[in-house]
Amino acid sequence: MSFYKLFLFIHILSAIISIGPLFGIFPLLNRMKKTDTSQTEGFILSLQGILKAISNGGRVLVPSGLILIWLGGWSWTTSWVVLTFIIMMCTLLFLARAFKPAMNLVDTTEFTKEKFISMMTTATWKYISLMSILLWLMVAKPHFW
Repeated sequence: MSFYKLFLFIHILSAIISIGPLFGIFPLLNRMKKTDTSQTEGFILSLQGILKAISNGGRVLVPSGLILIWLGGWSWTTSWVVLTFIIMMCTLLFLARAFKPAMNLVDTTEFTKEKFISMMTTATWKYISLMSILLWLMVAKPHFW
């Protein structure tokens, strides 16, 4: 097996780990809607675990992607590479800031289950959208310039 194929496998696996758990958030939030506020702690711990898995997957996704670009012989100025880096930086900043307000809300007196669920749903859809754009750029490799 070539190094390129090995890193491609690692990259795809880490993409699955980075994106897949996002879709587990929705069933948790739906079940959370139907419970009492006093029973939300378990759901919040599960959501924190999902966010940690996404974050850890990204720690492998980014370096493996950089290695694939290098091994694949792509120029660092190719349009899809440049756009991927720009959106990836936005995604990293977004992940750090998107879910934090909802998680910080948990330990405050302003916590309401409905507000928390709304914040988590919105952040999840935004993150899925960003990750979908990244996925498209890496698979389609469009040429804009």
